[in-house]
Amino acid sequence: MKKVNKIERGSPDIADLIRNGKIHLVINTLTKGKTHERDGFKIRRAAVEHGIPCLTSFDTTWALIEVMRILKAGEKPSILALQDY
Repeated sequence: MKKVNKIERGSPDIADLIRNGKIHLVINTLTKGKTHERDGFKIRRAAVEHGIPCLTSFDTTWALIEVMRILKAGEKPSILALQDY
């Protein structure tokens, strides 16, 4: 893990790393205000513009972590289509 600067606090910042292909997944939850001046908005926008997957909720992030844990253990996750639930 590497600590980087907030956007506009000097390079390298997270947007620089996204643009340079150094980031492969962004986990960025929404904050109050949701104005475009906030770092979160800029981070999500940079991720979308560069085709980087961006998770914006903890439950989705947790589900991804669980699937990764199952795969790492050599197990096969049980996956069903939504209509099969």
